[in-house]
This record gives sequence, C-alpha cells and structure tokens, in this order.
Amino acid sequence: MKKILIVLCLVTSSANADMFTPSHSCSKPIKPYEFTSEWQLDNFKRDVDYYRECINRFVEEQNDAVNTHQNAAQDAIQDWNDFVSWELN
Repeated sequence: MKKILIVLCLVTSSANADMFTPSHSCSKPIKPYEFTSEWQLDNFKRDVDYYRECINRFVEEQNDAVNTHQNAAQDAIQDWNDFVSWELN
C-alpha cells in the first residue's frame, strides 16, 4: 500500500506540474549590425549584463521552487511512513 501512495503522489504531481509552465520575461538585447560608437557598444554590453542577470534570477527562482516542491513531497512521504509504522503495525 505504501508503494501505491508514493506512485500516485508522483503521477499527480507531474500531472499538475505540466498544467502551468512558467517562462522568463527577460528581454534579449538587440545587437546592431555594426557598432558606430563607444556609447552604443557600452549600452549593448550593459543590456547583455541585464539579460544575463534576469535569466539567472529566473533560474534561481525555478530552482528554489523545485526544492520547495521536493521538500513538500518528502514531508508527505514521511507522514505516510510514520502513519504506517505507528498506526498500522
């Protein structure tokens, strides 16, 4: 019975996870065909840095969410295991 619950939890979790897939809202910088000034080059480099930082923040947020969900799943499994160990034996 324990194995069935764990499998059901995993199937349910992956089904719910696929309902909404977040995506970043970072804007890619547009590289000119040719840089005509130092100012233009500096602005492009700054925009590239902003884009990288935005992507990194998004990835960190997603990784934090993954960890939160994995911890919640582990807590639920532990609750089940405790129940089986203490109430059913």
